Amino acid sequence: MLRRYSPHLVFLGVVLFGLAWSLVAMALLPFPEQGRDYNTGEFLVRHSWVKFARVGTSPFRADLSEPAKDAHVARFFELNQLIADAERTAGDPATVASAAIAAETTASELRDERASIENRVEEILEGRLTAVIDDLGLTRRIGTEIVWPPVSIEFEEPPSLLVQSPRNEIRRESDRLLESGLPIDDRLEIEAEAEADGETSAVVVNVGAIAMYPAIVPPRTDYRSTLQTIAHEWIHHYLFFAPLGRSFYESDRLVTLNETVANVAGDELGEVMYARYPLERAPEFVSAMPLSLGTRPKAQAQDEFAFGREMRALRLEVDALLAGGQVEEAERLMEERRLVFVEHGYYIRRINQAYFAFHGSYADTPASSDPIGPKMVDLRDQSLSLKRFLEVAREFVSVEDLDAAMSGAR
Repeated sequence: MLRRYSPHLVFLGVVLFGLAWSLVAMALLPFPEQGRDYNTGEFLVRHSWVKFARVGTSPFRADLSEPAKDAHVARFFELNQLIADAERTAGDPATVASAAIAAETTASELRDERASIENRVEEILEGRLTAVIDDLGLTRRIGTEIVWPPVSIEFEEPPSLLVQSPRNEIRRESDRLLESGLPIDDRLEIEAEAEADGETSAVVVNVGAIAMYPAIVPPRTDYRSTLQTIAHEWIHHYLFFAPLGRSFYESDRLVTLNETVANVAGDELGEVMYARYPLERAPEFVSAMPLSLGTRPKAQAQDEFAFGREMRALRLEVDALLAGGQVEEAERLMEERRLVFVEHGYYIRRINQAYFAFHGSYADTPASSDPIGPKMVDLRDQSLSLKRFLEVAREFVSVEDLDAAMSGAR
């Protein structure tokens, strides 16, 4: 009799353990009082016990075949596309009322279907990324070689971020996590409050993902870039157990080092995963704005508007104006160029010092003029493997460490 019910007892024990952990987290973690602030503690409470339960009970669930896994993942990304299309139709002012209601009903049904397979798809992608990480030797020895920390993701809209910079220079002075999907009026009010001193530049941005644990990854339709995002966030988790990650918040330079390492390594890791697990039915598209300005622009003809080239040129001009004390001139230039970007199909709500401070943290992207980017790419090119690159980069605690490593990469 005991043997018959032992799986049920294990399941119950794991669920209760996870729930108990969540209650402890609820008691110990501070919950923000302002409705606009992102509630990190609430996120942990909602998801940690579910993750505990699913990991602990995985031996009692039948594993899917690889074709079945492909079908689940492909359907998930297909649903993302269908939901986006339905929501676009429902929210279009030109859509007649009856069609808008029908589109919203369809979107709701599609979201329900997506929710029914979301946990399974998260597990599949976690397992596949774990396999790639293991094969590349990006493991830690804890008794034996293991992937540490375990890959853990949650498909959910990530929080927004209030970024602040001084007006007279581009520097990431402070950040504040906000609820996702804030209305434009709220964003404008928050930015105005932050800029009330006349010396601060502020912008509320949408982040591509965030490396909480589990990592928050938005459900997007682009399979390939999603794999890169998942890999990017795991690199942050990996670096947390090394000097570079532990020094993340010590200065804006260390933020840039961390983000650039995660970009370089995450893109490569995501590409390896994509090559191993391609999906014929997964929709691919190119968004108007590259994810966190994190994708390298493809070469374009001279007569085409090249987003990367134009953004890099603007950043350099703004740097020069600010260095000469011409703050208002720099701000006028950023607004003028923003309108040009919009005219060419790249909708950017606001370009200011804070915008560049945020996107410039990813030093291998067009919004950055930081030499860390090219240096980090060169270091990866000099390294014999991704494993070796990360073994070197994870020990950095200053930009000088990067410079010193350039001549010694293997």
